[in-house]
Amino acid sequence: MSTALKQVFNKDRTFRPKRKFEPGTQRFELHKKPTAVSAPKYMSLLMDWIEVQINNEHIFPTNVGTPFPKTFMQVAKKILSRLFRVFVHVYIHHFDRVSQMGAEAHVNTCYKHFYNFVTEFSLIDHKELEPLKEMTSRMCH
Repeated sequence: MSTALKQVFNKDRTFRPKRKFEPGTQRFELHKKPTAVSAPKYMSLLMDWIEVQINNEHIFPTNVGTPFPKTFMQVAKKILSRLFRVFVHVYIHHFDRVSQMGAEAHVNTCYKHFYNFVTEFSLIDHKELEPLKEMTSRMCH
């Protein structure tokens, strides 16, 4: 495992991103301080948190003419940054199962679209993309 990946994942398979990638990773609304949780619990909390953000009309207005808040880009970047961690987890811990299911091409295509979108619009800092840098350079360049 590369040094960058060791900074993201501990060998006990709990999801504890280090401050280098993003302070307060697991603070969500339920946690006041960073809390170590299992990967499935992190994914569940993350998806619930993202759903709350997307359904919040103060962040993602649905009425024509309603302006986006000043914090919109900050929230959108935070969502995308956390979604990137899902890709990291899938590629590191579950890609063998993805391949066995015959879904490798689908996951790779999804990742390529995600990567191209976030890099085209500078939505994730390049330092945060380090864990999949080697794979991404082969796949997306």
